[in-house]
Amino acid sequence: MDTYQLPVLRNRQRSRRRYMLAKRSLDVLICLPSLVLVTPVLLLVALLVRLDSPGNPFFTQKRVGLNGKLFTIFKFRTLYLEQFGVYLDGEIEPHDFRVTRLGRYLRRSKIDELPQLLNVVLGHMSIVGPRPDIPESVATYSPGQHQRFLVKPGLTGAAQISGNIHLSWADRITLDRWYIKHWSYRLDLRIMLLTPVSICKGEATHFDPLRIHPLLAVPS
Repeated sequence: MDTYQLPVLRNRQRSRRRYMLAKRSLDVLICLPSLVLVTPVLLLVALLVRLDSPGNPFFTQKRVGLNGKLFTIFKFRTLYLEQFGVYLDGEIEPHDFRVTRLGRYLRRSKIDELPQLLNVVLGHMSIVGPRPDIPESVATYSPGQHQRFLVKPGLTGAAQISGNIHLSWADRITLDRWYIKHWSYRLDLRIMLLTPVSICKGEATHFDPLRIHPLLAVPS
């Protein structure tokens, strides 16, 4: 490495550390009071899940986070229990027989993911970032796809407002890598603002795997 490149690299590292610190501060500032405010809702939903089908109202699973470290993700259970355990929560079709009656609504409205506010407060996740994957899937990643672990996984991200489950896995990975390359305060804010729009209108509304959502466009 040339000596003249060292100051540039140091500046980039300092900039990244400042950004990560500010991002973490924003995560806590938003999610901690939000978690307190929605606690009554979480308790009500937990009760409804329990009344809708037998079993623990919460679903936990190991996911891969920042720098490839494992953490436990929290969700409301939306699937029926099997005789010897619980169905793995993964890619579920809208009319999958394993989804409970209440679970269909929870998944459609993303209420099943509200417990992940705790993941953000604990530092496992961020508000914006790639969605966390399971270790079994990560084991099949290419070296380039491991770039997803350069940032914390998020509650929402570029892929989630651009079609999400209607996108191919390759398109989702491409959007995640695009986000990591262009991440900024402005981009995070735009994704946060577009997330409720996507939920209300339906994920397929913004489905276009051939282009980035126009409101996310940043100078190249």
